[in-house]
Amino acid sequence: MGYINKTVFLNYMSCPALGWMSKRGMLPRLEGLNNELLTLEGNNVHKISWQLFPDAVNAQKRYLSDSAAYTRELLQNPANKTFAEASFISDGFSVRTDIIQKLDDGTWHLFEVKSGSKYKVKYVQDMTFSAMVLKKSGINVSKASLMHLANGYRLGMDASALFKTLDCSEKVELRLQEFTDISGKAFEETESDKMPEPSLKRACKNCPVFDVCIGKGVKNHIFDLPRLSIPAMEELITSGFDTIDKIPESFELTEQQKIVKDCVLTGKTYVSPNLKTELGNLKAPFYYLDFESVTTIMPLYPDVAPHTQLVTQFSIDKSDEIGKVSGHREYIADHKKDCRREIAEKLIEYLGNEGSIITYANFERIAISRLAGLFPDLCEDLSKIAERVVDFEILVRKNYYDINFHGRSSIKKVLPVMVPEMNYDCLEIGEGGDAAAAFAFMAMGLYDDEKISETKKNLLKYCAQDTLAMVKIHAFLAETVNG
Repeated sequence: MGYINKTVFLNYMSCPALGWMSKRGMLPRLEGLNNELLTLEGNNVHKISWQLFPDAVNAQKRYLSDSAAYTRELLQNPANKTFAEASFISDGFSVRTDIIQKLDDGTWHLFEVKSGSKYKVKYVQDMTFSAMVLKKSGINVSKASLMHLANGYRLGMDASALFKTLDCSEKVELRLQEFTDISGKAFEETESDKMPEPSLKRACKNCPVFDVCIGKGVKNHIFDLPRLSIPAMEELITSGFDTIDKIPESFELTEQQKIVKDCVLTGKTYVSPNLKTELGNLKAPFYYLDFESVTTIMPLYPDVAPHTQLVTQFSIDKSDEIGKVSGHREYIADHKKDCRREIAEKLIEYLGNEGSIITYANFERIAISRLAGLFPDLCEDLSKIAERVVDFEILVRKNYYDINFHGRSSIKKVLPVMVPEMNYDCLEIGEGGDAAAAFAFMAMGLYDDEKISETKKNLLKYCAQDTLAMVKIHAFLAETVNG
């Protein structure tokens, strides 16, 4: 059934049932272009990090057992001091380390390479697990360092400029005994034929198996309450209130949460008396604007930092009358270069000087403001455009709620309820993460000309679907208040 690796162990610490299932491969697999991009870039960052350890011996083999055996063999040679991708198996636990380096006193320095741009608590958890398995294998870790990406890196710089090293030795030491103490129970329970009994906790909210585990068959769960604070969530769980209808009147909820609860209890849809006024405040012509963007670990273009979010395309539907599209504009960047200035200029040209610019979520307003800061000569025009932006997600969140939203307000959640005949199923690219990854693959030179042409067509269709969705939602809301 395999060993307890880092994922299984940390899942177990979050929830024993989750650890049990993850060891058996029962969790949903991460698929799609976005996951492929993350894997590709993560592997690339690790390989670049090896350049900082030119004397390191690569212990990597295709299979874990072979890598562990090869690592043991390499350790027998006292001339080997630094290892990349060394693997260890002990007491039913396994780990593949990034870099380990033997110090003069015989102890070891553990390096954890991460693709993120700043410190995260979970990185210390990763390092602590590695240190625990190394200790079980007779390798004493006295120093642990996190290597994450430096914001100052730009294309063409030396590999040493890509990483910032942070000493996490004390943080790892503080957690090591806790991990060691729990390891025996973790091994016993994940090896058992019987899954540990799950219990409701706040970690369940974002659990990938919640709907087939403790949340199976539960309607109107408390997790459907929007923006439920951690203290409020824990109080409800401790009190045994797992569904919205069980929440007592005395429990303090926000106004939005009260609306959701009332919809659950009455079975009615909520329509705010302010909806008609807010819709009436919108000024024609209406411009429905949607951006797509790409964020890569390694910069795609010169003078761009790691993890910089770049707008790569947009779609604009224009309507002089609600529900009727009178014009459409679209743009997709040349994947070979940074096209942010051209995007800014096209937005100024296409969006005119009057009329409400309707977006869904606040990303477009933020992105336009960033472009204004990037190009001072375009700042005034772009700032005026940003002032005309109306976030439809906020408008919907404040004024309309259907229990089938399940506490969410994203366009992918509300569209099937408001406009059931419209969906993204027929699109080759139907999700934002995959759209970003597809553009990144083009920019990285991984697609041939035919694939690039096909991909750009699919990206334009996806972006256009988002603007058309806003047109339909606007029409639905207008019809709701008028009849």
